[in-house]
Order: sequence, then C-alpha cells, then structure tokens
Amino acid sequence: MSSSNEIMLDLEMSMDERVRVFRRTFHGLQEFEGMDVDAYIVITDHCVIVLDTLLCPEDVSIMLQSVNNELRGRTLLCIDSHADWDHSWGNCYFTGEKRTHIIAHDHCFERLKSTEAQNELLEFQQRSSTFKNVFLLPPTITFNQRFTIHDSNMTIELLHAPGHHLDQIVAWIPELHLLLAFDAVENPLPLIESPNCVPHMFATLEHLIALQPQRVLCSHGKTTSPDQVKLNLAYIREIERRCKLALQKGLLGPMEFDHISKLINYSFDDVVGETKGNIDRTFYTQAHENNCQVIMHWLMMNES
Repeated sequence: MSSSNEIMLDLEMSMDERVRVFRRTFHGLQEFEGMDVDAYIVITDHCVIVLDTLLCPEDVSIMLQSVNNELRGRTLLCIDSHADWDHSWGNCYFTGEKRTHIIAHDHCFERLKSTEAQNELLEFQQRSSTFKNVFLLPPTITFNQRFTIHDSNMTIELLHAPGHHLDQIVAWIPELHLLLAFDAVENPLPLIESPNCVPHMFATLEHLIALQPQRVLCSHGKTTSPDQVKLNLAYIREIERRCKLALQKGLLGPMEFDHISKLINYSFDDVVGETKGNIDRTFYTQAHENNCQVIMHWLMMNES
C-alpha cells in the first residue's frame, strides 16, 4: 500500500498479521531526504493500537484506513514511543470525534508541552507543507516505568527504555517474543541524546537482551534481527573503551572535542564495516560523532 505521502505497508517485517508495519519516507526535508521511519498497528481481540503517529495527522489517517474493517467492535488506542517529531506529530489526528487516549512516558508529556517543541514545529512548518496541519498534542495517559495492556489473546508491555531520549519506551509482546524497539535500538547505530543518557543506554540495551526476543523491529533501518540489540551495545561499549584509553593517555586537548571519533581512532567506516543495504552516511556519521562526544563527556563527568 502506498500513497502520495509515501507510506507503505510492509507485510514481511512482523511475520504475524496482527502486527502491521507502516513505513514513512521523508521528502522535502533536506538533510532527512529519503530516510524512513516505521510505525505499527497491533490488532488484539478487543483493541486496535497505533504505536507512533509519524509526521502528521494525514499519516495516521492512511494507516487507519488500512485497518478499517478491524476497527469495528474494537477500542482504538494510541501509544507514543517518545516525543520526537517523526514519531508523535501525527497525534493531532486524535481530536474531536476521533479523540482517543494516547499513552506515553511521563517525560513525553513534558516534551510535547515544551516551548522547545513548539519552536521546532514552527521551524518545520516553514520548511515543508507536510506539517501544515500539525499541532502538538501531548499524551492523555502517562506512566513512569511500566504500563501493561492485557487482552485475551495478547499482552503488550510498555517498558521505559531511556538512552536515545529520556522518554523513550519500547513495546514487548511476550506471546510473540516480539520487541518493538522504536529508537531504543537502531540500524546501523543508535543515537544517544546527552551525556546523562549514556548509563541509561547501557542499562536499556542490557535489559532488552535479557528479554530474549526472537524478533526485534526498529523504527529506522529495516532490521528484524535480535542481534541488532547486541551490536548496538557492543558499539557503545567500544566507544567507551576507546574514550577511557584516550583519557588515560591524556590525549584530549581543548581543540579535540569536535572530533572525538578521530581522537579515539574509531571512524564511521570502522563502525559500519561491510554493512549491506543503504545507509544515510551523512546522518549516521553525525550520529556517530555525537555518540563519541556524549560518551567522552559522561566519562569526564564521572572523573571530576
């Protein structure tokens, strides 16, 4: 299924017809041109659950049109994995007669209510007509660590999974051994928000590995392999190891902080190696440099 908004239904990602994967391609956004983000609809005996609302209300409308028959007799719910623009700006679909509960982490509510988020929306609206109908709608139900949806045929456990952002959550479906990781796990590499998020990212990835999922779906990267969680953890551990070594050798000078990856001799090419598939090298090279910087910052904070 496709549309002018470039949303496609990927029938092969979940391996279970009750979990629908929708892929949104970005256009007209310069540095994000051609990138993708995935959202999900999970259909249980009594609920239709939208997990992430993508970029705008039109995106949600397209997703829901594809499950119109399944909506009959079921309760509609929405879940935000976190407050980033490509995951939650379609929330405003759920207003007026279409109003339903939106479930997210406590901090997601704060982010979507913030002046920073409003300014970001105004900036994006100036850049692209995609966002012309967007207004920020915060969640109506929030939680801190865990929120569980119980149905007769399926359980959806929403787990706090900070690291990418402090409000990041994941959805664990134990009956399917399926983890919807959103941005907590990413291919080819994750993006850590800030130095304070570094220890959270370590703990989150270790927790997700302990769940022993058989299939892991991420918002970016089109991967289904549970090994991606281990690869992300090994990647940030390697940055940590190299940063510690650089600090021990006294290699960090005042002019080096913008090029930590070069200082620790760990380039983006070293990270991705012979990874197959299309990679947005510009975006992920910057993400890698960011990760090196925040991990170095975190180590220095712990030393002082």
